Amino acid sequence: MQIKAVIIGAGNVGTHLAIALKNEGVQILQIVSRTMKSAVELASRMECGFTTDIHEINKNADIYIVCVTDNAIIPVLRQLQIGNKFIVHTSGSMGIEVFYDLAQNYGVVYPMQTFSKFKDINYAEIPIFIEANTPENEQMLFNFVKKISPHVQVINSQQRCMLHICAVFANNFTNHMCTIAELLMKENQIKFETFKPLLRETFEKITKYSPSISQTGPAMRKDIHVVQKHIDILAQYPSFQEIYRNISNSILEMYKKEE
Repeated sequence: MQIKAVIIGAGNVGTHLAIALKNEGVQILQIVSRTMKSAVELASRMECGFTTDIHEINKNADIYIVCVTDNAIIPVLRQLQIGNKFIVHTSGSMGIEVFYDLAQNYGVVYPMQTFSKFKDINYAEIPIFIEANTPENEQMLFNFVKKISPHVQVINSQQRCMLHICAVFANNFTNHMCTIAELLMKENQIKFETFKPLLRETFEKITKYSPSISQTGPAMRKDIHVVQKHIDILAQYPSFQEIYRNISNSILEMYKKEE
């Protein structure tokens, strides 16, 4: 029997999940989004209905997937009127307890990946972490998620939150560091493309080996003179200077302990 789903939220995560599920035979009944533009765009791709009013939600789905920002999850749950239907959120940091008193059958589906609408994703490579309120719902959710990824693992809310913190360090902070580098290079008339071989080698090493043994640079070498010179040069960029100083100190402290 074909599973029917409603996607609540048409941002990066909602868009990618909807596409992946449809590709694996799940029928997307409806897109619920705060804005008409995003609702129409995703619904047209899914060839399904849409609404910007959560009170007009289609009540015939088997599963409802909430793909909204963390601070919007509870307000959304409070407005849902879907009886005992199965509902999940996709947040890395919000625990399963947000459903208490607001749902009967519920869980979490956390795909650990960075999502952007403009970039296609290969779901077969994505680890997805799940949690549910009963063993029966856990098994159902496991089988459902297996449709889009072979890498499904059951973890609890505390583990998932720490995983999300680690993802922020590894992905979001790394991307921000590259954004800073891009800005500084642009201001000095250097093309960011010249940086890309370094990025490829960096990520090839940390995925093939280990970040801890792949660390290089002046702080790792304890070349304090170079570190201080860089800090002095960054004086015209106080926020970047603080980031550079703090991360350099963190590297120095970490490898000092390893000695």
